Amino acid sequence: MLQKSINDKKFNDVFVEVPYLETLGQHANEQLRLFRMKEVISNRFSKTSLQEFLEWNVGQYVFSRSQIEQFELEGNVFSVGMEALDLMRKSGHADERGTGNEVGEILLYAFLESVLGAPKIYSKVELNVSVRSDESVSDGMHLLSLGGDEHTLSYEMVFGASSVIGDLGIAIDKAFERVQQIEKHASTEIHIVDSTVFELPEKDPVAQQLNEIITPRPDKTVCRDTAYGLFLGYTLGLDPNKYSSQEYRDLADKKITAGVSNALPQIKEKIAELGLTNRSFYVYILPFDDAEDDKKSIMKNVMREGENDA
Repeated sequence: MLQKSINDKKFNDVFVEVPYLETLGQHANEQLRLFRMKEVISNRFSKTSLQEFLEWNVGQYVFSRSQIEQFELEGNVFSVGMEALDLMRKSGHADERGTGNEVGEILLYAFLESVLGAPKIYSKVELNVSVRSDESVSDGMHLLSLGGDEHTLSYEMVFGASSVIGDLGIAIDKAFERVQQIEKHASTEIHIVDSTVFELPEKDPVAQQLNEIITPRPDKTVCRDTAYGLFLGYTLGLDPNKYSSQEYRDLADKKITAGVSNALPQIKEKIAELGLTNRSFYVYILPFDDAEDDKKSIMKNVMREGENDA
């Protein structure tokens, strides 16, 4: 069984789930889960712990499991993070769309692995740098095991779409534009997954797992479907100057749930418009103080962008 790559020991120190009971109403598997940053200081979400969490996992996000293993074999594991940041900087600037350098793309990876339990096949950086950057429109590819028995195994290939923007409605629109693109190029995306067996070293865990799926033993039946994983970030829009610290924390959770409830019909409509009500959707939503500014500053700090500028 393919294991997740992320080091998520501190996930619950960074994020807290906001209870929410409404659903997408899919004729398939689904998750609609709301989170916020756990630490709130002076009526502001603390970005320090989030930034540290991303820095802690940048190597796992950028490199394949076999590449990480090679670093370990060479006794060079402490340079994984630095090498990963070098690769990201070569791919593009902080917060540059399509490079894998957006906070939404990394958080998509984190939530699909840590919350959904779907191990990474390729992150956006890997798709952009190591695979076929001109072919994939997905923000990440993950593999979710649905279990089975001694004769049957079921999997979902989860294709990712992320959007972090001030208005939640616009973030939803942008994410579903990406879903529409992925759906339009579905055969290409699936081919990229299938060809992973040949792209990665023979003993790479991802290659081994996919080989079992693509060419199963004669006594095994493998069922696989495609699914979508979405990460949505937006500006909460709660004035920090109007409330005490406790009032702000209480109101933040209420505003998050109310905002998502208002946006839920839009999500359902987008899914229906694309004819995907029978497809699994896994949606994760996280507010920021100021999504536009925060997403840029967080990634500039993670990537150390500007530190070496003259």
